[in-house]
Amino acid sequence: MLFKLSSVITTALAAASLVTTSAVNLERRDTPASCTFVVSPSGTPDPSAELFSEWNYILGRNLANFVPNGSIIRNGNSTVTGPDGTGLYTIAQTISADALTTAEAVAVVTGWVGTTFDGPWSGVTWTFQTVTC
Repeated sequence: MLFKLSSVITTALAAASLVTTSAVNLERRDTPASCTFVVSPSGTPDPSAELFSEWNYILGRNLANFVPNGSIIRNGNSTVTGPDGTGLYTIAQTISADALTTAEAVAVVTGWVGTTFDGPWSGVTWTFQTVTC
């Protein structure tokens, strides 16, 4: 009986230790990068489309492809201007993901130059002309 009681107590103490031990924090919260994206549409965007919302989605969704599932994307709200005299649009937004350093997030988004993404609400495909952060 004494052996069984000590086993139960040892098991209970081990379980309590596991419960109170904090999990390893794998997130990296660097300062978000302020980035400017110059993009060209494949046509005229739907005038009723909320382009700032579309760009919040496009940038967040595509940055999420570079982090583990469940990672938090902490992009700011997009500011969209355009079209300019050449038909280009400019998007300003902060970029950040808990699983990436600022430098890693910048490397991801600056690698999008020449890439196209479909606009879910505007009805156009957007091509990244330049990205600066």
